[in-house]
Amino acid sequence: MEAIAAFERSRALRRHALTTFNIAACERALGRYTRARRAFRDAVAEDKASGGKELGETFVADAKTYLGEIDGLLAKIDLTVSPGDAAISFDGRPLLLDVEDKGLYVTGLAAPGPGSALGATVRVLTDPGAHVLVLARKGYSDVLVNRTFPPGSKTTLALELEKLPGIIKVRADRDGAVVTLDGLDIGTAPVQVSRSAGSHTVVVRKTGYATYSAQIDVRAGEELDLRATLAPETIPITKKWWFWTIAGGVVAGAAVGTYFLVRPAPTRPPIDGGGLGWAATVQ
Repeated sequence: MEAIAAFERSRALRRHALTTFNIAACERALGRYTRARRAFRDAVAEDKASGGKELGETFVADAKTYLGEIDGLLAKIDLTVSPGDAAISFDGRPLLLDVEDKGLYVTGLAAPGPGSALGATVRVLTDPGAHVLVLARKGYSDVLVNRTFPPGSKTTLALELEKLPGIIKVRADRDGAVVTLDGLDIGTAPVQVSRSAGSHTVVVRKTGYATYSAQIDVRAGEELDLRATLAPETIPITKKWWFWTIAGGVVAGAAVGTYFLVRPAPTRPPIDGGGLGWAATVQ
């Protein structure tokens, strides 16, 4: 490690193909093959840029030999990820796209940090040995895989993240209000339940108050806080007990009044004039 640090300080002051070659050799000795692979490639490229003056044929030949050896040691992974926009990290580092093979991602080269989304199918090149692979996406449970990849191995790995449930909290402005969710009684407000992401129907009831109903959409991992406002129930006048009592009396009174208004005038009986037949008419 001290040798690498010294070579890297030297390289920072003045780039030279031989310095880069020495860094690559140190990385190879430490078993950090992806880093050694990149450094050997850089050394060859820097020598070529100098017109072959910095390494010489022997070092160039050694670099190419080491590159062939490393390619045989590195583990290859065909990774399938669902959902495809999940962030991928290896050993706490994101993956970097290979300089020469644009469809290949390499571990161990990037600085420590969060992973990045690379698509639903990813070809990965990694050092042999034990690794920690993490998939993460908002609204889903993280997937953590501890896996050992033998030297030169080829592995197919399919990983799927599970959606987190949504948290639904229901409150009401009246004590003792009963809450139902999708037709099931879940208790009295305030109440909290965990449900799958999607659409749900919340109903809040309390005797003497109008029923509160709401259609909600809960996203995976979301915490939704719903407050139900219950308005006093308005009873139609026709449903009040005294309405029909009064109405019945009014109808009965109206019927009597109507009878007296429309009945025919009484007919007087004939006037009896007695034995003499005398009668007086009073106007």
